[in-house]
Amino acid sequence: MKIHYLTLIALLTFLLNTSITHAAPGDTTTVSVHQAVDMTWYGPYEQMGTFPDGSVTYNKILMEYTMGCASGGCSDWDYTTKIEARIPTGAFDSTVLTVDTITMDTIWNVFEVMESFELGRVITPYGGYMATNQQGYNNNWKHKYVFDVTDFVHLLRDDVMIRAFYDGWSSGFSVTLDFKFIEGTPAREVIGIKNVYQGSGSYLTGGFAFENNNFPQKTLDMPTDMSSAKLRVTISGHGFDNNVNCAEFCERDYYVKVDGNQIAEQSIWRDDCGFNPIYPQGGTWIYNRANWCPGDKAYAFEHDLTPYVTAGQTADINVDMESYFWNGAQQPSYIYSIQLVTYKDNNFVNDGALEDIIQPSTADAHKRVNPACGQPVIKLKNEGQNPLTSAIIEYGVNGSGVCTFTWTGNLAFMESEEVALPSIVWSEYDENDKTFNAEIISVNGGMDDNSLNDKLSSTFEVPNATFPPDLKIRIQTNNRGYENGYVLTDSDGNVISERAVGSLGNNSTYEDEVNLTPNCYILRIFDTGGDGLQWWANTAQGNGSAFIFRADIPFALKTFNADFGSEIHYEFTIGEIGAIPHSGDCTPVSNEDIILEDKQLKVRPNPNTGLFNIELENIQLENAELSVLNLLGQSVHEIRLGNVQGNYSQTLNVQHLPKGLYLLNIEYDGGQLSRKVLIE
Repeated sequence: MKIHYLTLIALLTFLLNTSITHAAPGDTTTVSVHQAVDMTWYGPYEQMGTFPDGSVTYNKILMEYTMGCASGGCSDWDYTTKIEARIPTGAFDSTVLTVDTITMDTIWNVFEVMESFELGRVITPYGGYMATNQQGYNNNWKHKYVFDVTDFVHLLRDDVMIRAFYDGWSSGFSVTLDFKFIEGTPAREVIGIKNVYQGSGSYLTGGFAFENNNFPQKTLDMPTDMSSAKLRVTISGHGFDNNVNCAEFCERDYYVKVDGNQIAEQSIWRDDCGFNPIYPQGGTWIYNRANWCPGDKAYAFEHDLTPYVTAGQTADINVDMESYFWNGAQQPSYIYSIQLVTYKDNNFVNDGALEDIIQPSTADAHKRVNPACGQPVIKLKNEGQNPLTSAIIEYGVNGSGVCTFTWTGNLAFMESEEVALPSIVWSEYDENDKTFNAEIISVNGGMDDNSLNDKLSSTFEVPNATFPPDLKIRIQTNNRGYENGYVLTDSDGNVISERAVGSLGNNSTYEDEVNLTPNCYILRIFDTGGDGLQWWANTAQGNGSAFIFRADIPFALKTFNADFGSEIHYEFTIGEIGAIPHSGDCTPVSNEDIILEDKQLKVRPNPNTGLFNIELENIQLENAELSVLNLLGQSVHEIRLGNVQGNYSQTLNVQHLPKGLYLLNIEYDGGQLSRKVLIE
């Protein structure tokens, strides 16, 4: 057969969607619940959602939580919001509605008891700048947070009450919730999820009573058909008006115990608040905190229980908080949601997954490092039973060809890693369809058992700064120059100019001239104190500044906001972006290499189990040959069709092939037809 590997990759790249989405065998079902609902007063905001009935399996379920300003503006403070699924327990309770004081007859309000399952937690930003239209913000501000809620698949079924709980006041914020159900086989089937601990609690004076009052030991039954289990833990600390600044501003750990034995220890500290994608903010947004930053998610930590529990038996589960002494006006408190998730066997042996595209991307979570023109950065995950030790990744932007990179490492099941890819071809990128595509085409030296999670696409914007080649980098330090430094690199990470952190004096100006060739460049300016070169809450450090100047005349091409927290990440080009050289193993794709799926060729059903019909309508082919190709471009099944005229149909049986994505290709004198086929 004459079809070649580049053609296959070009076809699969073309079939990607133009926004970040996992390529699914069928449609992605979106369920929208809250739509710009104002949260303006402490309490729950509940709406009923109608979810799929559970007759279809899903590879992944994502919850997109878009926070915005309420219709009356944004609040000034950092408040906790929680998204919960409210599930009927089958039990009933009652409260007194009215009492007739003469007859003493009582009317009761009878209601079904509901159990809350926390799906995600987000702390609101300090919204003062949004409320007052400062620092580039206004009341139209929005920010999207994405949560993987696949573990809750059995709860998100049919009609479910979804609660957005807001613990704030005043102008408030708005909440929009969209659930994305992506069809396909999951990495492992969920048996069930149950709350172990749910709620909030405070330390008593001395700090030793938290576990007894909030985390008493629980004896839990393990399902008889269980193959694996994990503990999903979300704990965030709040309150600090005491002698130890706990629980918000102190670093503490929790300990997971099974049958009295400690099996895990986890810090609930966030040390990256100064690199918040929502910056600057009006409040103390840069301060690191106990598992939250203003305007960001609280992390859900996961602990594998599989080696410590047995199917069909009970296990004693206990979580202990690190003890400490405190005194003062405000008790340290923690908001917690701890859930046990149990699973059946792994569905895939070798399964690499693309979990995220960090650069280039327009995703809200990655605003700090975009727009980007340098090395693409993806997040690679192992969703297979075997350790992931190698993966061949194809990537590129629409219109500019395909690059190949071979990653090597060692990721255990459900572990992930950020991977920087060699720089790409920009010469012919499609300005009208700014889409970056990435795809895993091979794992561990062979085919991926699950093609569903092999592809991701992201929309992007290119850096809007195209500067002349002769530039000056100017840094004016404040009273704490030892906290500052910078590095300028090209698209492949080669250092062009650098001032190391710790080498700068106080209240000094540093100006470095650089002569640059056409390329993409990344300027990173650091502040190890995490409060930038200027910050309203630390006037003692004084004021600093940072610029990019033209070298020939004193004209500032870029003035950086001095209130940047811990780091500025800024990418720009010398010359047009199409002139940027690439270091990846890239092959430009010409138009004749791209084969579009032909409407004359139908595959039914698709997806299928390897048994399907092919149909050709109103066709005239000479010397036709049919091939089924795997993702390595190898032919795994061939049939000679000869001359075909009019309508044609035939049944193919390739049930011997492994599950995955294939290309059905018919080559004939003068052309070829193709159609992707998913075998589940």
